[in-house]
Amino acid sequence: MEHIFIVSSHEEYPACAVDLALHLSRAYQKPICFLAYLDKKIKAAEEEIKQTQELWKEQLSQQETSNVFSFVLQTIDDFEPHVEASGASIVLFQLSENAGYNKVKPFLKISRELRIPYIFTKPYFSPVDLSKIFIPVIFLQEDREKAMLGSGLGRFCGSELLLMTAKDFGPKATQNTEAIIAVLEKFKLNYQTIDAKNDSFKVELEAVRRAEELGAGMVIISASREYGLDDIIFGPKELACINEATVPIALINPRDDLYVLCD
Repeated sequence: MEHIFIVSSHEEYPACAVDLALHLSRAYQKPICFLAYLDKKIKAAEEEIKQTQELWKEQLSQQETSNVFSFVLQTIDDFEPHVEASGASIVLFQLSENAGYNKVKPFLKISRELRIPYIFTKPYFSPVDLSKIFIPVIFLQEDREKAMLGSGLGRFCGSELLLMTAKDFGPKATQNTEAIIAVLEKFKLNYQTIDAKNDSFKVELEAVRRAEELGAGMVIISASREYGLDDIIFGPKELACINEATVPIALINPRDDLYVLCD
């Protein structure tokens, strides 16, 4: 059974992630599953975490007609194998100030091989609004894979897609946008193009900063192909996007053989 996983600390109810998960669950007809892990930083026993998850399941069951599940991993390293084995549809990470869930890098690291979209939310985000989805487009050919998640949201959530092509000297970003538009037009989806001010190296961060201004409720970006020395020291581009985000950030992995449409 394909789940929409919510990865969060047991110390506070992940209201923002739950709100988004409910939208996606109803649109894609997928069940929700709370997911946590054990760690020396987390001052709680497995049974305590499970008891909290049971309370959350009861609370969420009042809003959701389908079954709600939960699971506790023995270590964060079990994340990718568990998600892969379960045939997950989407993963939502609820960031918080609680130990073990207050750092983005570990979650980026364990998600590098995922075949599905993974989304970052924060406790203070506004209520979910998927009426507009922002898609900045860069020069890498695999950026065309953003069309898969974007078209899915357009088809199942009725989202309008805002496409912003990087302002590059070369034609590759424009060609990628044209390829994405071809997919959107195939499904007769609503979209519009937005002029960018930055090139491929900064356009995704520009989209994150302009999301609220343009009324977008989510931004779709791609993860780095590989981590260079600067990425290891200062953090990859997606880290900066997530840190500055005021709306959920959806990531797809840049290898097209690692991404499949959840439908």
